[in-house]
Amino acid sequence: MGSSRAILRNPLTGTGASAPHVAAGAELDEWPGACTLRTGVPTRPTTPRTLWRSWIVYGLSSIASRLIALIMLPIYTRVLSPEEYGIRAMVTVGADLVGMLFSLGITTAMIRHYVGEGGDDRRPEAVSTGYITCAIVLGVGVCLAILFAPWLSVFVLGDAAHARFLRLGLVSLFFINTMDVGIAYLRLRQRAMVVAIVSLSTLLLTLLTNIALVVVLRWGVAGILYGEIMTFGICSLLLAWLTLREVGVRFSVALSRRMIVYGAPLTLMPCVWLVVNQSGGVFLTHYGSLSSAGIYALVMQCAQVLLVAVILPFRDAWEPGQFEVARDPAGGRVYRRMFQTVTFTIVMAAFTFAVGAEDVIRVLAAPAFHAAAAVVPILLAAHVVTGMSLFFNSALLASNRTALLGLIALVTAAVNLAGNVVLVPRYLAAGAAISRLVAVIVMAALTYAIARRVWPHRVDLVALAKLIVLALVGFGVSRLLPDETLVVSLAIKALLVVALVAASLLVGAVDRGDVARVSAFLRGRLSPWRRRAAAGTVR
Repeated sequence: MGSSRAILRNPLTGTGASAPHVAAGAELDEWPGACTLRTGVPTRPTTPRTLWRSWIVYGLSSIASRLIALIMLPIYTRVLSPEEYGIRAMVTVGADLVGMLFSLGITTAMIRHYVGEGGDDRRPEAVSTGYITCAIVLGVGVCLAILFAPWLSVFVLGDAAHARFLRLGLVSLFFINTMDVGIAYLRLRQRAMVVAIVSLSTLLLTLLTNIALVVVLRWGVAGILYGEIMTFGICSLLLAWLTLREVGVRFSVALSRRMIVYGAPLTLMPCVWLVVNQSGGVFLTHYGSLSSAGIYALVMQCAQVLLVAVILPFRDAWEPGQFEVARDPAGGRVYRRMFQTVTFTIVMAAFTFAVGAEDVIRVLAAPAFHAAAAVVPILLAAHVVTGMSLFFNSALLASNRTALLGLIALVTAAVNLAGNVVLVPRYLAAGAAISRLVAVIVMAALTYAIARRVWPHRVDLVALAKLIVLALVGFGVSRLLPDETLVVSLAIKALLVVALVAASLLVGAVDRGDVARVSAFLRGRLSPWRRRAAAGTVR
């Protein structure tokens, strides 16, 4: 409700490990491999440790954002009618459609051209050029959509009378998307904590304005949209000022043109993910019933926990890091390590959610929704494949083959639609989930096959195969367990998770050196607490 409406973007990745190139006139900073650009801002090298730190910070921030929104839900539902909720939801759909058409992948292109190729200096002018290009292109799109808002409102909301709400949503969209360029720059500078603070601050400010305008003044949907405009307008302008003050204001027409050429094919990605996310529900409504669509909606909501808590935070950390990593000629080692560590984490998280889904749904949902528990693991498997694809996409992004990503996106959408046609009439919600799984497997396979031709780095698929086999065996065992009380069932399944971790270590599905490093890091973090606790006990 009050959170930012993040448009679906291409999952970004990069490969290798990047040793920053020292620009002319730059002064070495205190850490090895770091450099200072003409702005006086140090550039920290991208390493597995920096990626892990950013991943954890983004994950906690994402979870906190959704918890705050959940806490506010009872308030909103008491001051807004279901019709107003519907208007708000469809305004978001209409605005996001405009955003998808006119975003042109500028944020991704800015990151790519800022980092540059292996031997190039970083180009701070790419940030200001990206800002200005995004503002111009998106501004033109928003102005056109505002002009034709009555017709767009009929298409999206079914009534031209709601055009005023759509216009407000479009203004909000402009500030949200231009703010995304500034957030991307912060991620480039590995300022994960600042990104988390900005994200939570915008959420809290949005909630405060909504309380004032919606709860107190009773402005309804208009109050929500005005609150977003104020919040994201202020934050976007402030972030733009701080960013441009640091990098300078320079605009290159040639660089802007290259950004548009690079990013335009990526516009297909959000369109495809819209098809993949929503087509299952549409087919279920047509071939099944609204009840089937409702069960599938619950399946998506449950499986989304893996995306929100694990995969999307890593994407945010990896998005700028992939290009930094690609600069390093010796980056294959880091790429391989990160792939093994990240896929292990994603599979373990998916396994945990899959074996626990039945118990959770049984407690939280009414009996009519319990059938969703059998479908959740299928959608979790699809999310695992999507997370793996982040690494394969890096090869095409770093080698400027974005047109191929656009083509793969079209194939993915076609496979998903064909799967829904064949499977949904027979298997309903399970058919929609299987269709999505097949589509993302085809996407990952195509991307990997092309990446091998244009990218020198390789990943350890043998270790991944071992992990997947162990996870499937463990999931099969969980299906054979007898019915127990909730506490006993969760305890047994927790033991299955521990057993999977131990088995993975034994067969080499995860690097033992990485496990040892993580253990040493955690011990180092916990030792001051232990010393303080021991000192308190002595007293």
